[in-house]
Amino acid sequence: MPYKGKTTKLTRHWRFFKRYLSKPSTVGAVGPSSDMLAAALCEPLCKCARPARILEIGAGTGAVTQHIGMLMSDHDELDICEIEPEFASILRRDVLSRPVFASAVEDGRVRLLEMPVQDLSESRRYDFVVSGLPLTVFELRDVRNVFSVIRRCLKPGGILSYFEYVGMRRTSRLLSVGKSRRRIRMVSAYLSKRIRNHQIDRRTVLMNLPPAHARHLRFDRTPVLSS
Repeated sequence: MPYKGKTTKLTRHWRFFKRYLSKPSTVGAVGPSSDMLAAALCEPLCKCARPARILEIGAGTGAVTQHIGMLMSDHDELDICEIEPEFASILRRDVLSRPVFASAVEDGRVRLLEMPVQDLSESRRYDFVVSGLPLTVFELRDVRNVFSVIRRCLKPGGILSYFEYVGMRRTSRLLSVGKSRRRIRMVSAYLSKRIRNHQIDRRTVLMNLPPAHARHLRFDRTPVLSS
């Protein structure tokens, strides 16, 4: 049951979709992640030794944030980077105010940072980075920059978890032309190489709109798994 005076789940979905229509190159997704996709993205956190330091980037309306909150132990820390002011407002009002976050917020173990991940302090290090950034709509230089910052932020053995919609890169290449097609081809090649070299696990979540792959990458080892 939603809290009195707070945004309902249906309203958050509608606001997310409207934000996508107004800024598709920034938002990148047509709606919040499903509970099943959120669970798939958080699988490494379920298996880790505690305490853990977590960074979420591109949190949107907080579908994955809420799942992280349910998994956090008494000594875990969470930083959230979200650059869209409307989404940050929803996170603050409707997500971080929930009882599951009460003790972490009171202890200062949760921080909402309204800034791009590129501006994060170089002194911060994390065991897990969970990304909702729409990498496939970025320019190649921005994708490289994001990955560089994430690698810098991760502790040895740390894991990056992110998602991409099933078949989206291939479909985008087929439907685009000119400079857009070249951009997508270069971004796709870059992501494919990262996946080949660093992916340690993948979960395909059909119960999401659209269906998505949850990918888990670890940069200090080089497994070769199917893309």
